[in-house]
Amino acid sequence: MATLTNIESAAPVAAARALAPRLREHAAEADRLRTLPDATVRLLDEARLFDVLTPRELGGAGLGFDTAVLVAEELARGCASAGWVCAVLGGTAWAVAQMAPRAREEVFTGPSTRIALQLRLGGPPAERVADGLLLHGMRGRFCSGIDHADWILAGVSAPRTEGADPEPHFALLPRERTESLDDWHTSGLRGTGSRSFTTPAAPGLLVPEHRVLPLSALDPLNASPYGRPGTAPYRMAHTAVGTVALAGVLLGTARAALDAHTESAGRAPGPDALDVPALTATVDAARALLLADLKALADSATPGGSREERARMRRDIAHAGTRCRAVVNAVYEASGSGVIYDDAPLQRIWRDANAAAQHPTFDLRRWGPPHLEAQTEARSADITSPQETSA
Repeated sequence: MATLTNIESAAPVAAARALAPRLREHAAEADRLRTLPDATVRLLDEARLFDVLTPRELGGAGLGFDTAVLVAEELARGCASAGWVCAVLGGTAWAVAQMAPRAREEVFTGPSTRIALQLRLGGPPAERVADGLLLHGMRGRFCSGIDHADWILAGVSAPRTEGADPEPHFALLPRERTESLDDWHTSGLRGTGSRSFTTPAAPGLLVPEHRVLPLSALDPLNASPYGRPGTAPYRMAHTAVGTVALAGVLLGTARAALDAHTESAGRAPGPDALDVPALTATVDAARALLLADLKALADSATPGGSREERARMRRDIAHAGTRCRAVVNAVYEASGSGVIYDDAPLQRIWRDANAAAQHPTFDLRRWGPPHLEAQTEARSADITSPQETSA
């Protein structure tokens, strides 16, 4: 386990580690319900793990993405769906914390804040009106944690001003003004409840201007229209670190698979044919790369990191996902025919890991080596389009 020298940063990781056995007890129920059980959400709320990245000024811990990665890893070791939902909702709170002060006041009102994310709504383009954006009958897929959220941060394409070309924006929607669809029937990550939703067709849903933010405003190289609370996590570029905590989920599923194998190997006679030390080292190395990249971005002379540093981060997120998926598959394939039964925990871990790794952020062909940094920057804006995401 990598250690964090900052005691405040280490505390949420320790809390997540302590929760993992209890989350494991609810994992099968989450799989059956196709959403997180209320007991799981309550545990995450009580530990304040949705608010790791939320600035202290808004009631959160104000910590960095290294903490978010390690928290997701520990949670996913108990339940991949819990780790995924916490990673997504925590990262969304980081983005909303950079919206207009009025939006922040509306959202961060309680001891724990839960905001779901959908990065690209489909349907008619958002209409720019005097008071903000008007959405007509739009639909979003893969909205992880929507059942437990009060708000949805949704990606739309809209002109910045009247007559301008459309560009990516975030629009903050009250969940109660949307309609969720029971379409989350999947092979894995069932407990994320990443169902679709729609916005009203007529007269439409008006998103006031203070709840709208250009995606470009989340790049520390660009001037934010509203300023940035705190410092540490807000020197990070959304295009580079927006999905890094999801890599923590793959780290955790690989750990969980190795845990399950070790437990079963201890009950079985004969030598263990699986090279557990080598597989463990693979996971350790993947995590070490992520933490090193995050430190390089934080310490960079360029706010948010140079293009090469950002590209390396994107590449190593993909690398971590693919390597951890391979570890889980190796454990599954070495575990005999008994793992095909629904009551075998390793079967669920295997399904969850492979569903998570389908996310385009883990496609090494998509992100490539550092010399493709320009292509990487262009692709990152639509990283979680509904046509491509897994959860």
